[in-house]
Amino acid sequence: MSSYIVIASSLNLRSQTVVTPKSRVATLPQGQKVEKVQTDSQDKNWWLVSTVLNGVSVNGYVNSKFLKAESTAATPESATAINAVHLTPKHKILRSASEGRAFPLNETQMPSRTSINAEDKVNDLHRIIKWLGVEINGRYKKSTVNTYCNIYAYDYCCLAGVYIPRVWWTRKAIADLAKGNSVPVKYDQTVGELNANSLNNWFEEFASDFGWSRSFDINQVQEAANAGSVCVISGQRVNLNEPGHICAVVPETPQHTALRKSGVVITPVQSQAGANNFSYGGGVWWTSVKLRRFSFWIHS
Repeated sequence: MSSYIVIASSLNLRSQTVVTPKSRVATLPQGQKVEKVQTDSQDKNWWLVSTVLNGVSVNGYVNSKFLKAESTAATPESATAINAVHLTPKHKILRSASEGRAFPLNETQMPSRTSINAEDKVNDLHRIIKWLGVEINGRYKKSTVNTYCNIYAYDYCCLAGVYIPRVWWTRKAIADLAKGNSVPVKYDQTVGELNANSLNNWFEEFASDFGWSRSFDINQVQEAANAGSVCVISGQRVNLNEPGHICAVVPETPQHTALRKSGVVITPVQSQAGANNFSYGGGVWWTSVKLRRFSFWIHS
């Protein structure tokens, strides 16, 4: 039998070559090794494969376009410390597309924040916001059940050169990394996606290790953004089954200014995806009784 590797972020193993909820036997993670048993006589794209999942041998059908010969598959990236982690895209990840939200954008000529002085940093951030186009691009467009504040915050921070996770290490992976063991980056095995609620936990637990500083003063946050720093507000729901929220606090413009009382900011200028997508705007959402906690963060 020939050996293959799953190259999709996840791949359904099915009892028959019919895509229905009832035909799904298991979900194979990216990097899972399978052995080809035979090709379906009716549809050559469907293969019967054998694999070992969680120590148990199991057979089923998969779509072969999501497999790559083991001999030609790239070795998964590995880490030996609790470092920043991203999934490596196998194809173009576009802001205009709704696919590939677990991956970072990799379009050509993406803007970045590489300037030294504050004024130029601010201009860099405005260029990033304009390029991302949160109001118009499919990557951030809400569905009937999902919103994508975490995706937009991740993209904004990535382009600005600071780290927040789209995927993060599992508890077991962190334990192994803490021992100095080498851990490969494998979707749904050693890393998993973080939603906005989970990001709130990440900020409190890990953010300081990646250059973030917590603030308890929204006026300070707006002033930092106006000086070219990357700033976010993170909120976690009381009901963890409902979506939390994360947004960027961004530099003011002549058209978009913070609301002040006696010269002190009470409502900063925000940029977000969510129930409403906007490049500049926002209200004081973090005081809602639906949130169990919130936090402000600044990264120079």
